[in-house]
Amino acid sequence: MVVLKHLGTPTTAWRDRTGFCGVGVLDQPAGTLDAGQRAQLQALAARTKLVHDLVAAFADRYDPFPAELAPALTRELAALRLLLARYGGTDAQAPFAPGQFADAGLRHDYERLVRLGGTGRRAALAVIAGLLRETIAALPDVAAPDVHNVCFQLHAATLRQLRVVQAWSGR
Repeated sequence: MVVLKHLGTPTTAWRDRTGFCGVGVLDQPAGTLDAGQRAQLQALAARTKLVHDLVAAFADRYDPFPAELAPALTRELAALRLLLARYGGTDAQAPFAPGQFADAGLRHDYERLVRLGGTGRRAALAVIAGLLRETIAALPDVAAPDVHNVCFQLHAATLRQLRVVQAWSGR
């Protein structure tokens, strides 16, 4: 992997306009998380799965659609699950297929958002944009270096994803 010497950031992630560049999640030193912070991390993983599943559903329904968001969200979800495992937490949504959730509230949200986005591609993009904005607002502020780094990378990736969705909204 090529690293910019003055920034110390992987260059390959910046070439992927929707990519998550939180490579080597467990290379960062671990810190400590309290139960509340672990719950925030679990909620973030659940939200990421929700956005991922909606992107996949809308990409199947609408052609063209910015389906390149799905692989980035998959990488984000993998990073969050690695962190949860490191801190003794689990992602209750992990064993569920796309569009299925352990939590009844998430199932309801998914179904409601699919209906909202079902009126057209523009509506689907508005649903995804709204969820991406909510994701940015829900990022926890923690001192643990590994979690802080992933949240920083998630913030940057989510902003890039939001720009892609906004660009597609004008088409």
